[in-house]
Amino acid sequence: MSEQSFAFLPLSYAARPPRVVLVAPHDDDNWVGWTAAGLARLSRVWGCSGSVVIPSVAVTHPAVKRCLTRFNPDHVLAYAPSWATADGVRPGTIDGLMAGRAATAGGEAAVEQFEEMLRKEPWNAPIVQEAEAAADQLRELCGTNRREEHVQSIHLFDADDMRDLTSLAAVTRAGAIGVPRRLVTTVEALAYAMHVGIGESEAEGQITARQWQEAAARGNESPLLSQLHPSALEDSRPARSHEAALCVAVSRAFQRREPVIVLGDRPEDFALAEVLRQIRGVVTWIPWAEPGLNDMWLFSPGKRLLVTSASLTVDETRQQIEEKWQKRSVRSIQPEEEERPFETVHPEAIDIDHPLMMVLKDSWDQPRSLPVTREPDGTLQASLSLAVEVPNGLDPDRHRWQVTLTAPSHPVPPLPALGSHAVIAAGQNPWETFVRAADGGVTYWSHRFDFVPSGASLAGSLASPRLAWPGIKSTLKVAVSAQGADVRPSPAGKRAAITERLLGSRTALEDLAASPGWVLLRMFMSPAVPGGCPMGSWWKLKSATVLSWEAIAGLDDRGWEPAARREQVDQWTSQGVLRRGLILGCDHCPILEFYPLSEISQSYLCRRCGGTNQLTSDRWRPAAPEPRWFYDLHPAVLELVKNDGDVPLLATRFLRSEPWARQALVCEEFELLVDGNPCVEMDFALATAQELWLGEAKKNDSLASTHRKRKEEAAKLLQGCALTGAAGLLLATARNQWAETSVEAVKAEILGRRTAHKPVPRVSLLTGLGTSPKLVPLTL
Repeated sequence: MSEQSFAFLPLSYAARPPRVVLVAPHDDDNWVGWTAAGLARLSRVWGCSGSVVIPSVAVTHPAVKRCLTRFNPDHVLAYAPSWATADGVRPGTIDGLMAGRAATAGGEAAVEQFEEMLRKEPWNAPIVQEAEAAADQLRELCGTNRREEHVQSIHLFDADDMRDLTSLAAVTRAGAIGVPRRLVTTVEALAYAMHVGIGESEAEGQITARQWQEAAARGNESPLLSQLHPSALEDSRPARSHEAALCVAVSRAFQRREPVIVLGDRPEDFALAEVLRQIRGVVTWIPWAEPGLNDMWLFSPGKRLLVTSASLTVDETRQQIEEKWQKRSVRSIQPEEEERPFETVHPEAIDIDHPLMMVLKDSWDQPRSLPVTREPDGTLQASLSLAVEVPNGLDPDRHRWQVTLTAPSHPVPPLPALGSHAVIAAGQNPWETFVRAADGGVTYWSHRFDFVPSGASLAGSLASPRLAWPGIKSTLKVAVSAQGADVRPSPAGKRAAITERLLGSRTALEDLAASPGWVLLRMFMSPAVPGGCPMGSWWKLKSATVLSWEAIAGLDDRGWEPAARREQVDQWTSQGVLRRGLILGCDHCPILEFYPLSEISQSYLCRRCGGTNQLTSDRWRPAAPEPRWFYDLHPAVLELVKNDGDVPLLATRFLRSEPWARQALVCEEFELLVDGNPCVEMDFALATAQELWLGEAKKNDSLASTHRKRKEEAAKLLQGCALTGAAGLLLATARNQWAETSVEAVKAEILGRRTAHKPVPRVSLLTGLGTSPKLVPLTL
């Protein structure tokens, strides 16, 4: 697609409920009660099966923050409970306030009227304000509905508001049921309610701790819910089930994931389990430490488990799960012969790539297309808006939804910095709706948020913005500008960009680096006559080295047939990579120079002295009855070859052969600047639908020659990732392995940044470029 030319961009359309993080107030004495209150409110929202409630105290926990960032919510809301809810969690709250009003004027009726009104009003206690502050902090981390920007909502109150989030009852076709609110007073009850949601219905009798534990361990398979609601209709569904919301969970992961068990009874343990459920799917929170018969439901035959905790150390976690394993009631073989079906891991070691995406059933992966133009930085600008549409099963007057558009050929990493300004087309009204990068593409709120007149038509009330899919260069610029930094192409990056433009695409440039053609191009920088070149077929002139067809044909590569080689040279000549011409001398000064075909006629001017010459047999070299054609290499391509430009090209070529990066966008070498001064050079950037990676590629196996320089280089590379918001750093080399000194320098810098609570990217080592490439994660 040429610059400023129209083309059609294939898209995938999906409609879905908004993803919400609800930050609940926290009270050390009754954190379960407040979390349950938040979960009860969330259970009434359409999309609660794909949303999470987080106790405010857990927002800053590193493992929870990591997962929440990957969760990429549409809204981060602070839960604002009513006085009635507060009185339910803290009995006597209303009585304490009303005690002073009994003697006031107005009589008993006025007091009752005031109490009735009070029960519906927001309860603005200090713990609610702390939840609001925690929500603000999380908005900055996730880059969504920040107060200083155009936001839709920052609170979720107990009363439904159709203008914001749609209630579950307005959408579901079946009765939505959950654990009765009054029963959720223990961590065991909360562990089960996390799976099914919390309702306002009543239940007969009491539930024992053992029953709660069995229900939590079995999750959605537990028969407890039917016992709590014996009169519920047969088609009733748990409030937090996808079926109740007319939705399905879509996974883009490339392999089946292990179920996760989270141990520990602290708020951060609940929060970790709650958000991991939305990323990985099957997650169970086990807040009780004592082993019992109910633990048998955790260990199913053939099922491998990952066990972790946010509050316990890895050793403490391992001890607890070992005790549960040893004291389970069902055993098939002798204990000494049994293999443990679980692995204890640190929460940061759990794979959270490719999170689940909850979408409206039958309204996802629908093909669409838009005419777009391509900007010089690779950004795609939509020329038109998609026609507005209402998904099946929804009503635009009663329901609100998210529209998500992804372009498989042009992924957009969900960076917090990619707000509405980066993903709307030039000239689009930025206040029409709420637009941001999400799910590898662009998402926006279904309804217009600017002025909508009363009685507006469907097209007038639904949003239909013109969108943009930023190129990777634009993505980098926006990301670093959020950190007060800047980005510019390096000299090597400019050479690679010129070569890419000549060849037509990055893919063609990468393929060149992996082909015998790269060896041929190296002949143009050889200091002496390459072996196999016939006499007079290779000339080193003052300005350049030139080769004739005889020299090119003499290259020893039996796998590259002469006919294919001839075709390749002709293609390069038409692209401008090679220039065909003659070696000509001057009758006025003693110089030989290469003259491209476009400059040759019967008479020509000497490059050195400007003298006029005639194209006669005494002017061309080598001496022959007729002149021989020679080829010189484009200067930018020559410099790219001379500076081992094939190494980063081989790295990105291999990476884009991996399933997770096949459609990745790639940027050539660039510099990051802080306060106008160069900070670090990166050899490439790679953007996928999930994240942004930066890379350093070396022909040798070392970052630098001395310990001090290696340490400085490692610090720069990790700082570059922090400035761009990159999730990972790739260290690539043509050698079979990286030198241990360089690996240790990177590890030391990672540990130092962790100690200083600075962001640390994942690091992977790519070795054997050009021979047998291998990619492995760096482990500490």
